[in-house]
Amino acid sequence: MIGLLVPVCAAAGAARGAHAALPSCRTSQFTVRFGPLVSEATGQHTITLRLINRGRRACVLFGYPKISVYDRAGLIPFAITHGGDQMVTARRPRRVAVRHGRAAFVVLNHYRCDLGTLRTAAILRIGSGRVTQSGMAAIRMTDPDRKLDYCGRGDPGSTLAVSPFVPTPEAGLRH
Repeated sequence: MIGLLVPVCAAAGAARGAHAALPSCRTSQFTVRFGPLVSEATGQHTITLRLINRGRRACVLFGYPKISVYDRAGLIPFAITHGGDQMVTARRPRRVAVRHGRAAFVVLNHYRCDLGTLRTAAILRIGSGRVTQSGMAAIRMTDPDRKLDYCGRGDPGSTLAVSPFVPTPEAGLRH
């Protein structure tokens, strides 16, 4: 079983029946941080993102996040998939209630660049729903253990598997 390398805090958290009464989350109410490191399969580069609700009220995230990755030259053309891979769950999205001060998670994964790296992400933007680029939350990709390298069009390392929004990092991993 694939495990996390660091302990995690309890995530989202409202009663299941209460989800329907909560409004949809806006990306602007979240701060994005790196989540815990993941013990990976060979050749994999897995990143967990922790989305902390800084809004005044609880809200609900549902579906897959919109992801955009940039370097100094602009948008990096990763092929984004939502069907899971060796590390990321293939489970369908569920509604995730996120109380004030609590977090939801997203797991990203791609394969290493065997023939060399063409570009390395400097900024990752994440959003929910129909958000525009200007309304997305961002994180600087400065941690050497959490890099997104682009290998070139058609290379397996240039496909980025993205989990749905999940209540814990473990829920975003393939089991």
